[in-house]
Amino acid sequence: MFTAGVVSAALASLPGDIVYDSQELSFEAPVAPGDTVTAEVEVLERLDGDRLRVDTVAATEETTVLTGEATVLSIPHES
Repeated sequence: MFTAGVVSAALASLPGDIVYDSQELSFEAPVAPGDTVTAEVEVLERLDGDRLRVDTVAATEETTVLTGEATVLSIPHES
C-alpha cells in the first residue's frame, strides 16, 4: 500500500486542491526494502465540472510496479 501512497503524492502535484473520487489500481510487481519508487500521473480527460480522469503509474528503476486510473476533483485555489 506504500506504493499507492506514492501515487497519491504525485496527484498532489496537479493544480488546485485534489480530492479523490475513485481509484482503480493493479499491483504489477513487488517492491523491496530499499527500492526507490517514482510515480507519474497524466491527465487523460476533463470530465464534468472540475473532475479529471488520470492515468497513474509507479515504477522502480527497472520495473513498473503499479498501474491504474483515478478520478479526482481539482478545486482551483482561491486568489
